[in-house]
Amino acid sequence: MLLVDDVVERLTRALLPDHQAAGWNREVLHADQLTPDALVTAGASLSLFPGRRLVLVRGVADLAARAADRLRDAVAEARQAPAGWPAEGTTVLLVAAGADRRTAGLRILPDVDQVEIRAPAGRAVVGWVRERARTVGLDLAPEAAQTLVDLVGEDLARLAAELEKASLYTAGDRRVSEEIVRALAGETRARQYWELTQALEEARRPDALRLASQLLASGDESLILLAWVVGYLRDLWRVLPAATAGADAREAARALPRRRPDWAVERLAARARAVGIRGLSRATERCFEVEQALKTGTGSPRALLTCLVAELAG
Repeated sequence: MLLVDDVVERLTRALLPDHQAAGWNREVLHADQLTPDALVTAGASLSLFPGRRLVLVRGVADLAARAADRLRDAVAEARQAPAGWPAEGTTVLLVAAGADRRTAGLRILPDVDQVEIRAPAGRAVVGWVRERARTVGLDLAPEAAQTLVDLVGEDLARLAAELEKASLYTAGDRRVSEEIVRALAGETRARQYWELTQALEEARRPDALRLASQLLASGDESLILLAWVVGYLRDLWRVLPAATAGADAREAARALPRRRPDWAVERLAARARAVGIRGLSRATERCFEVEQALKTGTGSPRALLTCLVAELAG
């Protein structure tokens, strides 16, 4: 979605360089509320002000097959008219963010009129990061960009967020060193581990798996991730006696090594009661098994930890 929005923004600036007139010459439509006649009319209309006109249609990827076919037929008929379609000076941009080959909305226009936006991968991500840094006024050296990708991973939205953070951090200094990247990304990593433990405590399996995948993709050591998981289980063991005895949050909090708000302790205690002593025993055994496998090189670290997180968040 980030790349699509970037392309739309660049195209808008290219077609409508006059910012004052852009608001009048740009029309935004939503595919789920769009009729064939409305689309044809929008594309056939001329600009009321000097310059080109842009008609932006969002949500095309979410169209049902019948709705997409109706729009396709209307557009095909309009393009066969003597005056053609869209009108001269008007650009119609259909946005199908998240589409794949089965997306019905792609039927509206022939393949020759479609442009696929692919996310960079591998070494190209570093180049994308440096280019993105320049757009927010930063001078990011190649080694700093590589470090950022190594620490954060190839999620473009997260990389863009880190660059925005760096822009605020450096203030007037455009140069971003590798040391600054490590300091800022380290804060993000700590937050991700905290979010992972929260997802485990709340049994939010999809979120726990997503966070574990991000941490592993960013190059974190498998044993570090396992250590955080074990730390979560230790906290469950600590509050289990008080939780099963019906003690309040203050009583349960005494068993924890660091102070937590009452609501956080109550949630941890509720999770401990739900898992129970048998569940905790089995979870501890599974952590030991995964640790042995990681240290002996048995199995894929990503697969081992993914399965472990999936079990503990169930």
